[in-house]
Amino acid sequence: MSQIKYISVFSFLLFLVPIITLFVCFQIIAYYYPDFYTIPFIDGKASVSQIGRGEKTIRIFKLGFLLYIFISIFFYFKISSFFFLNGIKNKFKICAVLANFFLCVYIIALGRDGSLYEISRRLAITFYIANIYINHIYLIKILKLLKSKRKVHFNTIYLTIFYIIIILMTILIIIGLPWVNPLFKYPSELKNIIEWNYFLLTIVFYLPLSSMFYQLNKQIKKL
Repeated sequence: MSQIKYISVFSFLLFLVPIITLFVCFQIIAYYYPDFYTIPFIDGKASVSQIGRGEKTIRIFKLGFLLYIFISIFFYFKISSFFFLNGIKNKFKICAVLANFFLCVYIIALGRDGSLYEISRRLAITFYIANIYINHIYLIKILKLLKSKRKVHFNTIYLTIFYIIIILMTILIIIGLPWVNPLFKYPSELKNIIEWNYFLLTIVFYLPLSSMFYQLNKQIKKL
């Protein structure tokens, strides 16, 4: 499998794995708690962690997101190598380790009682959110640079989609920023709505990326 095809497959898995993980968790909750109904993207009745740390769902949630972490590291290492081969120095390997370290800390602390674990979860998810936001912007910047140097050829619609996703993520970060301060009484429903939609945007980002590298792979095969 070529490096470009690896990037396309890993990108798609970075969307698919968390979606399947959360879908399974929701099905388990629906089975054991039939009276509980929520569309968290709209009503904010439950946070991502509340869905994942339940007694019936925590193992599946943790396993799913540990798998996501491994795929994410492989993805960033592959895309880093791809950029290097095209003459673009980058720090995606460092970015991969940092972002996934914070996500790993969050996953390990999830479901554990005590103020230390609560602080660890809050700090870890805050740093992860910041890292993944920076990583997405950094990736767009390098893709734009490659296109301007004509090292790769792809439809500009992809850049437009990436920009829209980043703009929406930025808006959600601005709205949710006060939550970082533990002394600020942030409405829990609003926090959950922001959390779910931000999470969705971070993984939806990988879909057009997967499609773009799939098209690049097809171009190479035709040469």
